[in-house]
Formats: sequence, C-alpha cells, structure tokens
Amino acid sequence: MSYTVGEIITDKVRLILRDMDGGGIQWKDAELITWFNEACAEVSRVRPEATSNTADVALIAGAKQSIPTGNSRLLEGICNIDTGEEGRIIRRVSRATMDSEDPNWMSGAGSTTVLRYMPSLTDPRTFYVYPPAAIGAEIRIVSSGPPQKVTTLTDAYPLPDMYTAVVTNYILFRAFSKLSEEPYFRQKSDDFYGMYKSQIADTLATMEQNNAGTRDTPAGAK
Repeated sequence: MSYTVGEIITDKVRLILRDMDGGGIQWKDAELITWFNEACAEVSRVRPEATSNTADVALIAGAKQSIPTGNSRLLEGICNIDTGEEGRIIRRVSRATMDSEDPNWMSGAGSTTVLRYMPSLTDPRTFYVYPPAAIGAEIRIVSSGPPQKVTTLTDAYPLPDMYTAVVTNYILFRAFSKLSEEPYFRQKSDDFYGMYKSQIADTLATMEQNNAGTRDTPAGAK
C-alpha cells in the first residue's frame, strides 16, 4: 500500500505518543513533519537505495562525468544506450586498477561506447568512464538523491513502504528527546533510537553491495 504522511504521523506516531487531539497538544503537526523529513533524509543517507532512480544519461566528452542534477550518489552503471535501445553492458572497476593498467587512460581516444565505469571514492556525484566518452555517448545508470520534502499530512510518503517502521521510530526518538530532562522520557528516546538503529542496519548489505558490487570487472574481462 502507499501511505500518506498523516497515516504515519497520526495513526502510528501519535498513537504511541498518546497525543491524538487534532493538530496535537504536546507535539504539533508542524514539529512532527519536520522530524518526518529529517527521518526520511537519514534513511536515504544510510540506505541510498531507498531513494534510487534509473536514468539514461548523455555523457560529455572526456573521462570525468557527473550524475543527474539533484542526485547525490552513483549506485550502479547498467549499459550503453544506442539510439534509445539498450546496448553493451558496462562494468564497474576501481580507478586504481585502471591507473595501474594504463597511467594515460584518461587521455585516450574518445568513444561513444563505454566499457567500464569508476565511481569516485571522494566525490560521490562524480564518476569516470573508459574509454573516455565522445559526444553522443549515452549510458543508463542508477543513482540516489534526497527524498522529496513533505509539508502537509496529505502529502505522499516519499520512501518505500518497508521503511515506515524505521521512520516512525526515528520520529519517536526525536519527539521523546524533547522531554529528555525527565529520566522516563530520556529512556524512551534512547529506546526508540536503538530500535531505529537496529532496523536501519538489519539488512546485511545495501543493494549496491549486493548487486552493483558483483559487477566489478573480473580479471581478464573487457
């Protein structure tokens, strides 16, 4: 099912807070919506696959490339796109491997067919392609960006449904921390933060580790 912000804040968060009056008494809607957005942003930061999207990207000339504007991290490269059709796959390889094979690879002849791609380890919005791209090269990639901010209870929940409990527990952690001068509420805040941390780490590896990582170029492959 697809949730609205209100179904999470009213039916889940407020039920546990025991603050069910319209608009809230101890915790106002605007306050909970702020923490809702913070929770979604945290989920996206730790689990970038939660806000992943697939796009066909026209490359600029050269080795250095950028993911689509508004996104924050490359997750996977898929294949070349040739006149709108899916073409040859592209393989992920480390830049260290490319550098050791050919220290001058970045200055090589351009091509409209990409064979390999290399995410930057220090600039997540940048990646490199080999051979260096020529004008007209296009590839399909998966990247991740920040979730859409919500402003009202009627807005759609911006993450996959599987993260609703994670978001709920994060909001409750922030809500109870507001009263942390009292030991009971401080403990409640700590408890919900612990549940959030446990749930966000429950998956052994992200989709990038499970899927994209297996597409690294094996020895001898081209």
